Amino acid sequence: MDLPPAPNGLSNRWNLGLRWGLCSEPGCIARDNLLKCGGCHAILYCSVDHQKADRPQHKSSCNIVKHAREELVKEEAALRARPGDASMPENPFETARGGFWSWQPTRPYMRSRLALTAALLNIKTGVAVETALKHSLKMLQLNPGDNQGVRDQVPGLFLRLGRDQEAYDFIKWYATVGADGDYEWGNPESPFLNLHDEDVFERVDEYAEELFDLGMLVCLTNLKIRLLLDMEWVREDAFSDVLYKRRDIVERADWTDLIADLEGQVKKLVECVKKRNEHYWPALNAPERWAAAYPTAFSPGSPQEINIVFRQTWYTWSECPAAMEVVKKYAGI
Repeated sequence: MDLPPAPNGLSNRWNLGLRWGLCSEPGCIARDNLLKCGGCHAILYCSVDHQKADRPQHKSSCNIVKHAREELVKEEAALRARPGDASMPENPFETARGGFWSWQPTRPYMRSRLALTAALLNIKTGVAVETALKHSLKMLQLNPGDNQGVRDQVPGLFLRLGRDQEAYDFIKWYATVGADGDYEWGNPESPFLNLHDEDVFERVDEYAEELFDLGMLVCLTNLKIRLLLDMEWVREDAFSDVLYKRRDIVERADWTDLIADLEGQVKKLVECVKKRNEHYWPALNAPERWAAAYPTAFSPGSPQEINIVFRQTWYTWSECPAAMEVVKKYAGI
């Protein structure tokens, strides 16, 4: 039986491992008339019976999200109620956009919003990941300078949701516009994340080296591998959403040159990641070690850097096993 379109209208979501649009009771595949959990709003059930049955497993993560949301509501209310003074203008959500973090009173709010995204990402559902992504993007709009490193987790969230085109646009913006030394980060009028429908097939040699964030480089590699898998035979059950908008590619009589070019790009990106940090690719063979590692201060290229980057990227691989298989071959692990 054919699956219906996924909630974002793109059926590639059904081909990824993230549970989306289904009842969260293990073994249940009900897709109709689903209701959100009243506590976390991040998990779906088809019936009260299934919600009760799953409660022992879900209770801890549910309560953490619920508490984090309550904290965010409290911090936002306090910030909106605060009169303007020398330490912060009134209504900073409108008057301090662009340099939000530079005003000291906004920081408890920003920290609580980041804590909510972290809590949400302990729940492995499409609703949780999409909600975390929305919070992350809104935080970046408030504070493009991103003192908290929010941008590092965004490409992986796009990929987990099957939104590869948006992941590419996001990564390319930071590698090009955001890498311009003259970009005015504190100016709310500066164009921000304004690249859309960029050519995902284009070679990335010129700007891959400009990606300061290892996690973005890893996600770019993952994205290109998914596209390569889809191009090996242009199919409806794609991993990536890119081909949905590229009839010029789909209707070609032959894709041999595109496949060869993508293979070359993947090889270069894998080597670029290895050069940046030799510990990343081997970490894919020991997820139990790196997923549980506590993030600490790190220097680029160190094992400690993997503690953080692995958390931001692991599920882009584990939820797309075919891409994992390909990258292990290229990386020789």
